[in-house]
Amino acid sequence: MKKAWVKALVLDRVSNTPVVILGIEGTSKVLPIWIGACEGHALALALEKVDFPRPLTHDLLLSVLESLEARVEKVVIHSLKDNTFYASLILRDLTYTDEEDEEAALIEIDSRPSDAIILAVKTGATIFVSENLVEKHAIELEIGEDRNEEEEFKKFIENLNIDVFKQMIEKKREEDEEGND
Repeated sequence: MKKAWVKALVLDRVSNTPVVILGIEGTSKVLPIWIGACEGHALALALEKVDFPRPLTHDLLLSVLESLEARVEKVVIHSLKDNTFYASLILRDLTYTDEEDEEAALIEIDSRPSDAIILAVKTGATIFVSENLVEKHAIELEIGEDRNEEEEFKKFIENLNIDVFKQMIEKKREEDEEGND
């Protein structure tokens, strides 16, 4: 597993769909995940730490977890099937007291990556991406030696042509499929 973080939230101008860009720790790779408009809005609010007087859906879920004495431990984005990413939300049962079997206190819940990422942003939980996904679907950002990573990424986002980005992803998938034959 590789640690990841939300590097950017951008809009696919062609489909008008939000794309969350996950940075992969220790690399110059990013993993783009297209998400729904509502989830994109919720993620933007979470990234900006906007508070509302009444709980939104993800806040409600966190309140329920707190009431049940559980917390978000981590998020694992583990697979891609039919162009859909799959993730697990790993919860910790805070009432579990057997220190010898820490794993028994963990509860794995199937989740859309977008919801899991939003909860990770809100709680500070770590996001992990399977090494297989990083190897097969992450895209290498070329970073010039004379620029720092942040400047290069800003330039990349400003000049992002989502069609070219999609072509890069499709080319990588085709290369991977040819390698598996």
